[in-house]
Amino acid sequence: MNINIRQYNRENFKLMNFNHLMQIYETNFHLIQNIFDSLTDNEILSTITLNNHVIQYEPVSVSKYTIIFKFYHRYNVPIICNREYFIKPHIIYTLYKDAKLLEAKSLRQNQEFDINIGSKIRINLNIYFWLKSLINKSIKYQ
Repeated sequence: MNINIRQYNRENFKLMNFNHLMQIYETNFHLIQNIFDSLTDNEILSTITLNNHVIQYEPVSVSKYTIIFKFYHRYNVPIICNREYFIKPHIIYTLYKDAKLLEAKSLRQNQEFDINIGSKIRINLNIYFWLKSLINKSIKYQ
């Protein structure tokens, strides 16, 4: 009986595949473009402020069609002498301007050629939710 239930679940379960990953890449590209487009000309690109959220942009490599960068939060601790600290995630972003894709990889995936599509989907989906929440919070405060 359990075999039939497993068979039924496999047939009705929709697996995430390469097309889904590419859709996440495209959506993340448009979300990051919304954040970059919301900047004014006099704002420094290395520090992005979305209301109370300060985000650090650290370019690693910039070319005509590709930008490789790190992107992370800068936290303020008002209780302890107005100190700031960073939590640098081990995520490297690659922005493909010509293909309009934003790929996020962990440092481990970047060093090793990791072909596990599940881990790529998980990281890029988390980046999607993070970028979406940043944009929604900035729209809410405006």
